[in-house]
Amino acid sequence: MTENHGYNTPAAGATDWHVPLNENFEAFDTDVEVRDTDANRTNYAPKAGAKFLATDTGRVYLGDGSAWSPLGSLSGDAAGGGGVTEALVKGNLVVLARQLAAPETIDPASTDTPVQDALDRLAASGGGTVRLPPTTITEAGTISVPSNAEIVGFGPDVSKVAITPAGVDGIVFDEAGGVDHAQLDGFALNGPGPGVDSGVAIHHVNGDTQNLRVGRLVLWGWTNSVYRVDQGVGPFQCRHEELTIYDCDAGAEDGLFEFRSWYGPANWFGTIAAYPVADTSGQNTTVFFTRGGTQTIDYLTMGGSAGTALHQTWDAQLRVESVHWEPTELRSTPDAIVRLLGHGVAQVGNVKHITGATRYVYELGYDPYNANAPAAKVLGPYFGLGGSLGASVVNLASAPDAARPSFYWGTVADVDVTHGDGATGGLRALGEAGTAVG
Repeated sequence: MTENHGYNTPAAGATDWHVPLNENFEAFDTDVEVRDTDANRTNYAPKAGAKFLATDTGRVYLGDGSAWSPLGSLSGDAAGGGGVTEALVKGNLVVLARQLAAPETIDPASTDTPVQDALDRLAASGGGTVRLPPTTITEAGTISVPSNAEIVGFGPDVSKVAITPAGVDGIVFDEAGGVDHAQLDGFALNGPGPGVDSGVAIHHVNGDTQNLRVGRLVLWGWTNSVYRVDQGVGPFQCRHEELTIYDCDAGAEDGLFEFRSWYGPANWFGTIAAYPVADTSGQNTTVFFTRGGTQTIDYLTMGGSAGTALHQTWDAQLRVESVHWEPTELRSTPDAIVRLLGHGVAQVGNVKHITGATRYVYELGYDPYNANAPAAKVLGPYFGLGGSLGASVVNLASAPDAARPSFYWGTVADVDVTHGDGATGGLRALGEAGTAVG
């Protein structure tokens, strides 16, 4: 009668029938699943083999005689009819990991650090995905992303992670051996807000991050750089598809994006759209600053208090296909939209100027950081569709290296030679090259 559990059946006519029944009752206490909220789990004895189902989180525990050990969590219809989707819609984070038997949920109301808690479970379970709900999640500290982990939301206008403390970074990559194969996609990463001191939104601080993929992110409310690579850190093979920046102020920093290290190859950005403010610093924000490594940007577009769009120094290798400059709240007139200093190779496909005043579009200058004249630059066509130039298109502020010549896709008349170092012929104006036809 009780083949599945082996319960006792008193023999017919037995006078001690109560003994086997009492043994059954004791077995029932272990065999029958206990159900209550996760927080009340400690109210029940973790008998060896006993099962506990947390009715609010879906987590399943097994007693070992001294503690409740987690087994995973229920998913699909067994979790109440909706599984992962229902958990997300209810505002929970969902952890999907290689070594978890089933998805696990984290109620953000139960912890100050729900995203970090979820990532810690991934790191302990062979890696996987943290799904963000379609709401704003508050995080009371910096988020450290491990290898083989991805954070995925419903889209930047739907899923948001808000870093609430002042002065702390948002997301960091800090594994000593370098974070490998991480992914961020489909959410907004909000700082503490304009006018409040913040750390860096996305920060490479240790190790050499590799194979990072960033999809669609919105960065809002940071009063610091939104993307920084520290000196001595070399990310490589990192791809960033679409980054949009609103109401951030990096006027007191080298740039909204900063590559401070001397190495780090094959890093690509699809579209960067930056709309900084100057309420905290009172200064224009340089959008992209690089000292080293290799960066490719397909489209760099900006408004707000964006001053200099590109600032290259040292031996950075930089290629930018298109720059769209449309500032609306400049605090001062920048010397140039694009500043290319020193001997690092640089190629700019074109610059489109819509609003705002600048003295020059391009500056080729001496790099005091490593004492090198400008070399190996390619300056694409300038399209002036609005705004104003205070001087001309190109400022040749230092004698260019003739052994590694630079090229401007325009005429000699567009170039001002403002240095007094003697002519080298290291810049070639291509607008008058070739044979005139027609």
